[in-house]
Amino acid sequence: MKRKITRLHSMQKMKYNHLLKLITAFFLFSSNLVFGQVKIGDTLLRGINSLTNTKEFSGIETVTVKDQLFTSALKVNTYNIPVGTKEYILRAPVNNKVNVGDVMWLSFKAKCIQSKRESGEAVIEISLDRTVNGKYEWPPILERGISIGAKWISFQIPFIASRNIASGELSFVLKCGAAAQIFEFGDLTLINYEKTTKYSDLPRSVVHYDGDSPDAPWRKAAAERIEKYRKGNLQVLVLNKNGKPVQGASVEVHLKKHSFAWGTASNSSILLDTVSADAKIYRDTLVKYFNEVVLENEMKAKYWQKYDHNKTLSATKWLKQQDIKIRGHVMVWPSWQHSPHLLPLKNDTSALQKSILATIKDQTTVMKGQFTEWDVVNETYNHHELVDLLGNNAMLNWFKAARVGAPGVKLFLNDYTMFRQDGKGSPSETFFENAKFLQAHGAIDAIGEQGHIGSTPPAIEYVIAKLAHFSELGLPIQISEFDITSDDNDFKARYMRDFMTAVFSNPNTIGFVQWGFWEKQHWISASALWDKNWNIKPQGQVFTNLVSNVWSTHEKGITDKDGKLQVRGFNGAYEILIKKGNKVIKKQTKLTAKGEVVTVILDN
Repeated sequence: MKRKITRLHSMQKMKYNHLLKLITAFFLFSSNLVFGQVKIGDTLLRGINSLTNTKEFSGIETVTVKDQLFTSALKVNTYNIPVGTKEYILRAPVNNKVNVGDVMWLSFKAKCIQSKRESGEAVIEISLDRTVNGKYEWPPILERGISIGAKWISFQIPFIASRNIASGELSFVLKCGAAAQIFEFGDLTLINYEKTTKYSDLPRSVVHYDGDSPDAPWRKAAAERIEKYRKGNLQVLVLNKNGKPVQGASVEVHLKKHSFAWGTASNSSILLDTVSADAKIYRDTLVKYFNEVVLENEMKAKYWQKYDHNKTLSATKWLKQQDIKIRGHVMVWPSWQHSPHLLPLKNDTSALQKSILATIKDQTTVMKGQFTEWDVVNETYNHHELVDLLGNNAMLNWFKAARVGAPGVKLFLNDYTMFRQDGKGSPSETFFENAKFLQAHGAIDAIGEQGHIGSTPPAIEYVIAKLAHFSELGLPIQISEFDITSDDNDFKARYMRDFMTAVFSNPNTIGFVQWGFWEKQHWISASALWDKNWNIKPQGQVFTNLVSNVWSTHEKGITDKDGKLQVRGFNGAYEILIKKGNKVIKKQTKLTAKGEVVTVILDN
């Protein structure tokens, strides 16, 4: 009897717990109630019924779900489609308008059944896309890469709408063909709270990526490489006028400028603006945190004749006065899309090549002596129509013309596929082979990998491995256009930190250039380091902390009995202050990984 009562109590307890879950779910998702500080808004999507398979692939079915509050899910199998076919898409229309500033919340659950990825996880990309008159409008108001483990996981994503969207223009999109995998997806909910709820009050999931663990093995190895390749021993030797060591002299060692390039994209208009208060803050911020600038559009061939070159030259003059290096971008973007000014010559290959070479000559003549680096050819993996028409040797002629017109300037091949898929003919390997071809003919001096990071970022170990692979060419590598397209500030901050660390740890990398830093001067506002009111964002805090604190050197000390003070410092230009009594001496020096000895003679 006692055992029977215990079992009855156990069953009642299970029913009670299940009822409690249902009541909680009701209160959480009811459209008319308040849960905590969250006022529940309009439900725009509920469940999987509205999802349709846009490509009519066979690997999708509806299955029954147990042990969850929802009862059915979509089971998706991508093993029978070509790997990398991201067009394997599920889509659900959202027939509601959205206003800029609306606080929204997307939630769903998923679990991985099987995957060929090394991590054993399934990977998908979800987004909220806008289509106007049948044409996709980029960027989406939400885009996120998701890694799915073996157990049901709840993904909760709050976000703020970045623009107005009319009824019928929005759709939820799930891309799932990037890997061979089987996964289940369900409990889809999209709610618009409009402006009745704070973004910070909504529950959220942490975005993970391979290598983000605090104890990931790559961290220790990267730190060791940074210590070895990015730092050197700086020894200050203080002697009196008789050549004897001076003990007890006060020495301050300050890194004034990194040898590594921390760069950003900019333009002559804001650099020369002497009226706007924002422009003043912009320039002060640029000078404080960046030592290299690339002109965003002024040097692109299709815009070359539209800009005032005298204005550009005035901007480069100002940058040089601030001791900031300048990159040129870009001489040839070899597709009709990005070189529409060349379309009239499409059927005359001789005239086409002459026109390209004439523009290179014009640019290098007008901008002679302004740049230390120059992107000669851009994005040959995806934009190669001119190369297809003129042949690979045409690229050699472009680089040759650039070499003649810009002697001493480091010439780059610039692309964005270094961290894409592996294998023969893949985006990454095509980039590698193009660079290898140009190197074999003595055309290029360096490689520019843009580093535009999307919703499914490359694993940090993979970034490290690809940098090592491209380093086999023996060419310097620069991240040339970095940004992260995401609405998740926490993710952006963590990935910024880890990606920068991976790049900085490779001895062949020479710089990290971001494609802007202020929201009002950025092509993707979510990627900016400072918002429009100059509040620094979490990823901006990561960047400034690494560049100005973690990877900078500011030391004070006293010389020993041998008159020496030794500092292990980051490579770059230094100012050294030596004080003894009333005597103060300033010294300038440059530190490399090989080390440097600075000798100071005190004449008292």
